Amino acid sequence: MTDRSLPERKDNILKKILAAVCAAMTLSLAGCSFTPTYNVMNEYDFTQMELVQLEPPQDGDTIAIFDTSLGEIRTVLYEEYAPNTVAAFIEKANSGYYNGLTVSGIMDSMYFLSGYTIDEDGNYSARESDDELIDNECNVNLWPFKGALLTFSEKPGYSDARWFICNEEPITEEDITNLKDSASKREDEAERENLTNLFDKFYEIGGCFGVSGTYTVFGQTYSGIEVVEDICAIPTDENGIPKEEVIIRSVTISEYSSETAE
Repeated sequence: MTDRSLPERKDNILKKILAAVCAAMTLSLAGCSFTPTYNVMNEYDFTQMELVQLEPPQDGDTIAIFDTSLGEIRTVLYEEYAPNTVAAFIEKANSGYYNGLTVSGIMDSMYFLSGYTIDEDGNYSARESDDELIDNECNVNLWPFKGALLTFSEKPGYSDARWFICNEEPITEEDITNLKDSASKREDEAERENLTNLFDKFYEIGGCFGVSGTYTVFGQTYSGIEVVEDICAIPTDENGIPKEEVIIRSVTISEYSSETAE
């Protein structure tokens, strides 16, 4: 397997970014812990960055409708930027795989995760073999803003049937100031401007910056963010398992229509 650890680079702004906002963020979900060991942001061309999640859905866009026991969440899916991830998610959703599953983990009100099945021995699983793993499709245009939909697996650089939706992790005005100070040292003007705008948006919108470049963002909530907040507010045990059961009744794939706001 390819070594995907974060390589050294002359300009360490990305290391400063990660250090400033949850560099060693650990996912503690469904009884297991995983700390990211690599990050692909060093490959991003920030001069070409477009924050597409800030734009509203357009007619005909593919959407996913999550019907949960606490309410409905609607996300637009980004097939253009994460085609393999979206295709695999749609296949699972259309097969009914997600129907009836529960929210299996909540991390300090920052995000909630689902997509696990439980086998006859009581073990959590999200794939039958590693052949089902999908290479991450991280993209400079997609970020873990509040409401972002991401994939997950415990294997660095890959995802499986699991997914999580971001709420917010702590980030202060001082954090943003430090990040912007680092960005101001970039030689390219477009890069400086785009990074500064990115940091401003994280402070304005919220999100989980600590997982940037580590997991694939493939969707964005445009309706039902209050449901995301309610789920993430549920108390958990020491392993991040919610004390109140939340059921994913179904995940339906559809098309956005501005006429019906669906």
